[in-house]
Amino acid sequence: MKNTTLPVILLVLLGSAAHAQDTPHLFEVGLDVVNHSPFVSSQNSFYNTYSNDKTQWLSGVLFRYNLNRFALRTSINYTTNTQAVDSENCADCLVGESKGQEAKLKVGGQYAPFARAPWLYVFSDVYYRRYASEGNLTGGLCGCLDTDVRVKSNGFGIAPGLGAKVRMLNHFYLNPEVYHEVGRGTNTETYADRRTGEPYPNSLRTPTYLRNLSVRLNAIYAF
Repeated sequence: MKNTTLPVILLVLLGSAAHAQDTPHLFEVGLDVVNHSPFVSSQNSFYNTYSNDKTQWLSGVLFRYNLNRFALRTSINYTTNTQAVDSENCADCLVGESKGQEAKLKVGGQYAPFARAPWLYVFSDVYYRRYASEGNLTGGLCGCLDTDVRVKSNGFGIAPGLGAKVRMLNHFYLNPEVYHEVGRGTNTETYADRRTGEPYPNSLRTPTYLRNLSVRLNAIYAF
C-alpha cells in the first residue's frame, strides 16, 4: 500500500504547485524523459527490458489531442537492455551475455475529472509490443559449447494510471505519471551452434506476462 500511496501523493503535490494554468492548448507533443519500474514482476525475463534495466532514459515520444477535459493520446517507445547470464549454482550451464530491444506502440485516452483541477487526470493506454534479443553463450558439460540464443516475443497489454501537469513556461510543462501495467505475450526461442551456424532441432514457445507499477516523467510542449 505504501508503494502505491507515495507516488499518488507526489503527483497531487506537484500538480498543486502549478494550479494556475495557462490557456488550454489543442495539441501536445513530448518526450518520455525517464521511466522507472522498481517493482517489476514478470514470469519470464524475456518479456521486456524493465525486467533487467528498471530505469530507462529518453525512451519515447508522445502526442495528445485535447478536447476540453478529454484527450486522445498515442506514443511510441523504444528501449534496450543487456543481461548477464551467469549460472553460479550450475557448473555445466551456459554463461554469457544477452542484448535485447523492445518497441511499443500505445494508444489511449485521458480525462480530467475535476473542473477546478484540470492539471490532474486519469488515463488508460492499450499497447502492442515486440521484443527481440540475441545472446552469445558458452559453457555446457564439456565447457566447449558456443551457442547463439535468439528470442522473439509479441504481446498486448493495458496500462491505466494517474497523471499531473506541472507548468514551467507558457507552452512547456513537466508531466509525471503513475501507472499499472498488465501485459501478456508469447516468446519464441531458437538456438544455434555459433561455429557451424547450424540450428538446434527444437525451438521453444512459452507464454509470458507482466504486472508492473511504474512512474515516468514526460516533458511536454503544448500549442
